[in-house]
Amino acid sequence: MLSGAIPPGAPLAEAQKAGTVFAWAASSPVSINFVILAFIIFWMVKTMNRVKREAPPAAPPATPEDVVLLREIRDALKR
Repeated sequence: MLSGAIPPGAPLAEAQKAGTVFAWAASSPVSINFVILAFIIFWMVKTMNRVKREAPPAAPPATPEDVVLLREIRDALKR
């Protein structure tokens, strides 16, 4: 009993009407559903992270034409 309003040994239905008893049977399906949902969300996030990580990296951007020209001039001057 969580309250002194109901005498010890009172029927469960009477104590529940007074709101002094926590019924485990009423809360266990909620707890089980929470655990199942948390497990599903965990696997979804884990799968999305793996897919994101396995994506091929983007190709490096093409070298601008002026940089290529300057490299050719540099190489020609070295020779």
